[in-house]
Amino acid sequence: MGKWLADAVPEWVTGPILIVGLPLLMLLLQRLVHRRAPHWRRGAHNDATGIMVSVAAVVYSVAIGLCVVTLWQRLEDARAATEMEATNLSALAEGSRVCVPATRDRIRAGVIAYNQDVVDAWTARIHGEATPKVGADLDLLVDTVGQIRPDTEAQRAYVDNAMVRLTRATELRATSIRVARDQRLPALLWFAVLGGSVVVLALCLTCGVRDDAIRKILIGGVTATVGINLFLVIELNYPFYGAISVKPDSYANVVGTLERSR
Repeated sequence: MGKWLADAVPEWVTGPILIVGLPLLMLLLQRLVHRRAPHWRRGAHNDATGIMVSVAAVVYSVAIGLCVVTLWQRLEDARAATEMEATNLSALAEGSRVCVPATRDRIRAGVIAYNQDVVDAWTARIHGEATPKVGADLDLLVDTVGQIRPDTEAQRAYVDNAMVRLTRATELRATSIRVARDQRLPALLWFAVLGGSVVVLALCLTCGVRDDAIRKILIGGVTATVGINLFLVIELNYPFYGAISVKPDSYANVVGTLERSR
């Protein structure tokens, strides 16, 4: 459900529903509740209900804050993983200047093919699926570097560094795929976020304010705040989906840079 919201429903739909539609729904519920319990509007028990609402709001704020910070960190981790994967092989191509032209061109072409294939198969990547063609590109680079017979110290140092980078490339690729597959808010935390939101909003209905305008402003403001928090959690929950998701820009930038420097 969360993935469907982040991927299929645009943020300009999700945002207004949660930030505007939810407060309107709460105002309607508040009117219905006060019709059935008109004595609540007088606020005879506001001292007790105010304390309960405050405690619930503090607990909810801490929980939602931790969720948003955690999800933002995961988004940054996902972005860093893709950037490291792309730039790792970019350095492999740049360092190949010490090799003979034919080898240098094969390595550069291999790095371009690898990054371009990641971009072309981005749909599979964001679903956490490995693309055989990308793996084949990496294997070809390993074979190309393995066939180099260094004649100078610079070439020998390059080969040693290249093999380290290719081993690292395999690890970074696996990490990026795992991040795309696993990075989401656990179901237990979703339960806490949604349950806390419902509790806070339900307790707000018990507070009575005789001034109708002030009561609507207070309920609308609290509900809009809850809606903003839910919107953030939905948009940040899957780092490879939605408006602020990780895009294949790092790979595309490497392709463009290497093609221009040929």
